[in-house]
Amino acid sequence: MFKIQNKTKLVILMCAASMLTLFSLFSCKGEDANKPNPVQAQIANDPNLKVLNDFILKNPTVAEGFFNRAKYYYDMEGYDEAILDLASAMKLDSMKPKYYHLLADTYMDYYQSRMALMTMQKASGMFPDSIHTLLKLTEFEIILKKYDAAMQTIRNILSKDRQNADAYLMMGTVLEESNDMKRALAAYKKSTEMNPFMIDAWTKAGDIADKMGDKNALRYFETAIRVDTNSYNALYAMAMHYQHQNNRIKALEWFKKINQKYPKIPQPYFNIGILYNEIDSLDKAIESFDMAINLDKIYSEAYYAKAIVQEKQGNLKGAQRNYSQASTLNPKFTKAAQESDRLKSIINKK
Repeated sequence: MFKIQNKTKLVILMCAASMLTLFSLFSCKGEDANKPNPVQAQIANDPNLKVLNDFILKNPTVAEGFFNRAKYYYDMEGYDEAILDLASAMKLDSMKPKYYHLLADTYMDYYQSRMALMTMQKASGMFPDSIHTLLKLTEFEIILKKYDAAMQTIRNILSKDRQNADAYLMMGTVLEESNDMKRALAAYKKSTEMNPFMIDAWTKAGDIADKMGDKNALRYFETAIRVDTNSYNALYAMAMHYQHQNNRIKALEWFKKINQKYPKIPQPYFNIGILYNEIDSLDKAIESFDMAINLDKIYSEAYYAKAIVQEKQGNLKGAQRNYSQASTLNPKFTKAAQESDRLKSIINKK
């Protein structure tokens, strides 16, 4: 929870001006914040929503009520409704950084990345001393590949907090994306020095060490797992380390450990299928890809990989169907469409 102290008149005027822009986006809809909307209609009997609605009806001037309902709508992917509630919250109290953070997340998940970035840029101007706000701005700048801007924001953070582990983690990400691997590794290691419990920094350091052929790579992954033996990211990074090393037996062992702890996540099953295919255990590969597909019905890569194995088994019709399904699920997956057409031509000639 952020607690904002008294701001200068200038900041308040900036905030008021920015709100005019925000509300202009919604004024054409002419909807009252308490009016039933499509998402409410879908979940009208949800007791959680009823509690939120009742609170707002009884406390129409309390910004937190609108913010809490916006969080609920955001979690339910009711992005229009979340944006409207956040507008209402900001009208009542425009000096809460978390309102801008949620608004930016909503825009980003709603495929409005430009508005998401603008929201965080505005927030960073209004709350220049909020490290959380600056870190979130950096995150969005990295997502949108604005690496120069991200590095500038990171420098700003470190000027305020030289020991901020998250800032060094993000610096490593920017440097890695810029293909400056040595400096990226140094930044990740610096992050772990500032906070030895930064699992992501340990695993990212290990990934780069693997790429560089650094003998310390395994140590980074082992440290991440010692920090949290149940961390999915740490376990998956260890499994991928062995897969990259072509140590298929060890990789399979670690992916199966993940399956035991996280049986509902499709990615490890996919990796197991790839490994079984590489050692020609084709039936087991098919079984693993089917597990991944059952957990994620739109997993186009799993359909494609299954098709490859089916083709190796001589099941051309099954392979063609799965190539086609992969291309249908992902129209940009041109290789899948090409393979589907190729097999269709072969089948038609028989």
